[in-house]
Amino acid sequence: MADHHFLLATRDTGYRGLAASVAELIDNAIQAAATDVRVLVREGRDSSSPDRALTIAVLDNGRGMDREGLWTAIQFGGTERFNDRSGLGRFGMGLPNSSVSVTRRFEVYSWKRWGDVLHTYLDIDEVAERQLPGVPEPTARTLPGWTVPMVGRSGTLVVWTRCDRLDYKRVSTVAAKLQQPLGRIYRRLIWQGLRLWVNEEPVTPTDPLFCHPDTGEGSATAYGGPLTYDITLPGSSRTARVTVRFTELPVAQWHALSVEEKRARGIVGEAGVSFVRAGREIDYGWRLLGGKRRENYDDWWRCEVVFEPDLDEHFGVTHSKQGVDPTPYLRSILEPDLEAAARSLNARVRAAFEAIKRTAPSEAAARATRQDHLLPPLSDQAKSTRKRGGLRYAIGLAPIPGPHFFEATEERGEVRLTINTDHPFYERLYAPAVADPSGVLRSALECLLLAAARAGLAAGPSAPRAWGQRFQREWSDALAAFLETKGCRA
Repeated sequence: MADHHFLLATRDTGYRGLAASVAELIDNAIQAAATDVRVLVREGRDSSSPDRALTIAVLDNGRGMDREGLWTAIQFGGTERFNDRSGLGRFGMGLPNSSVSVTRRFEVYSWKRWGDVLHTYLDIDEVAERQLPGVPEPTARTLPGWTVPMVGRSGTLVVWTRCDRLDYKRVSTVAAKLQQPLGRIYRRLIWQGLRLWVNEEPVTPTDPLFCHPDTGEGSATAYGGPLTYDITLPGSSRTARVTVRFTELPVAQWHALSVEEKRARGIVGEAGVSFVRAGREIDYGWRLLGGKRRENYDDWWRCEVVFEPDLDEHFGVTHSKQGVDPTPYLRSILEPDLEAAARSLNARVRAAFEAIKRTAPSEAAARATRQDHLLPPLSDQAKSTRKRGGLRYAIGLAPIPGPHFFEATEERGEVRLTINTDHPFYERLYAPAVADPSGVLRSALECLLLAAARAGLAAGPSAPRAWGQRFQREWSDALAAFLETKGCRA
């Protein structure tokens, strides 16, 4: 039996969050052949207390445990399947370890057939007060009434009471915070038929690769075919396979989404590699990508690495199944290919955004079109245009012979501003303004240029026009000179 100090130390195992702790119990349920797993979040027993602790339970319809199996399972390292690599579990630490990381008391009910329910528990405070010298022998017990309508012929119920390490205190908030991470962790198993619930809501699988048809997000495309590697197991001649695949998100279709929508869909800030062990995601992050730095463009492609528990040592998987720490041997095999693919995908995304910038409609041009009626017409010919609401404005990019950094023309009621891509203005000022995600600098700069273009056209073909051309040439030459100095580089 673990003593009080050991239990307190174990509470700080370092689970990344509530979902990671709950996932340990779901793993156990799946290992016990459960097809229906329910995560239940409820008010604590003393619901009138302002600092009441919530109760969290995990109920499954798996095989259940007999008396010896239940008594063993609740102890640290207690498992009948130690080092079994055929499923999600392996060390027998998940149930007690994850439980004490969240709660001061947990109870376990299990039954192999309906009506024969066994129960035991572990209470940190009772251990501290020497009231509980060891894990109690399982005894017959009736299931909590609130679980009965959901109970199967066999199964297990784990109940966490006195949950003192929750970040949120409302049932609805805790339940909502569990949905997305559990949908991501167990996406493959849900697609394969696992029924997973949080309270009354089914958990929806979340596909970070955006390529599964059942997610409703299936708009990504595969980048090449899967890469497969047969890795030699430590101390053995046997091998186990690692499968890697990449996807590209649709930049052209999704680039215009709001930041809020991109965040809600899981596009923004999700660059990295998904590591899937035995059908369950155990880590997601910027790993096995060599010297490639993470950039915003990397939000627009995804990578998934799939492996089996036989490769745990190579991937550095610990008993909490929360991360990977690949060995130098594994990195030497995988990193070169993954880094090369990452750099290629980054370049493709960058090119896609550049293409969009070249063809994207200008907010400044649209604004100028709306506001042109406030200004005098450019010419008698333009008066007929004024009757229809004013001039239209458009902005284009092109190399222009000569020194001018832009040219302006007016034809058939449209003022067209062409920016010279061969002039330093384009590289030093305009291109960085376009790259600014806010669009504020680009819009202001284009309004300035459109106003200058209109003013030049308003001078007409007479002598003032010649003066305007000279002014623009001098302006362009001076601007080119100023932008070539180090102090004015964008």
